[in-house]
Amino acid sequence: MISIDRVYKTVLFFANSDVRGNVKPDDLRLAINTSVEDIVESYFEELNRALNKQNRGLAGVGLENIPDKIRERMLYFLKEEDLVYADPIFTLPTDLRYTDAFLYNDTEIELCKNNREFKLVYNLIDTLPTETYPICLRIGETIKVAPTTIIDSVSISYLRKHKIANWTFNLIANTEVYNPSATDFQDIDLHPSEEYSVILKTLGYFGVNLKEQDIVAVTGSMQQQNFNQENVV
Repeated sequence: MISIDRVYKTVLFFANSDVRGNVKPDDLRLAINTSVEDIVESYFEELNRALNKQNRGLAGVGLENIPDKIRERMLYFLKEEDLVYADPIFTLPTDLRYTDAFLYNDTEIELCKNNREFKLVYNLIDTLPTETYPICLRIGETIKVAPTTIIDSVSISYLRKHKIANWTFNLIANTEVYNPSATDFQDIDLHPSEEYSVILKTLGYFGVNLKEQDIVAVTGSMQQQNFNQENVV
């Protein structure tokens, strides 16, 4: 998780001006969540580019291994969950974004591309699915598994949807005062390493274009200021 309050205050520091005016909480929430969505969707393209470079011998190893870093950020969203059977289908998780694998006990279930492929495999003697070699077909928010003798012990490995970030506040004397105790409060649901990416992308929506080192300098100064205030004798 990333502190939404820290991101919020940093963005306000750069975005509020006489020219742009003051950024409103609703506008900032929208910009932050749009930034998060952009970052999550970019992982697959970034990973593909990094793997292409690696295949050409242009990638590093260890901490310099870019594909591994991207995978680590993606795996932040990895979940495993048992599926509930409701004859004749299994219901998928509500927070499913991308499927990694379906499993029956420790056996991977082959996911068919479409209904035609599913029926073709299901009806041919040579490819008849068994509990050792099961198949499945996704139908909306459910899956159909064959053979039909499989009615339990089915699970899914998947990348979940990110939670919607929400900076909550109380309005006191016409001023928004941060309130993380609100029931709908939510920090930014991303790998911690993405904090500066969220800030930079969010600022971009308000017409502010900075580099990471500018953000680092300001956040360091803000943290020192907060420390001094909290330790005043």
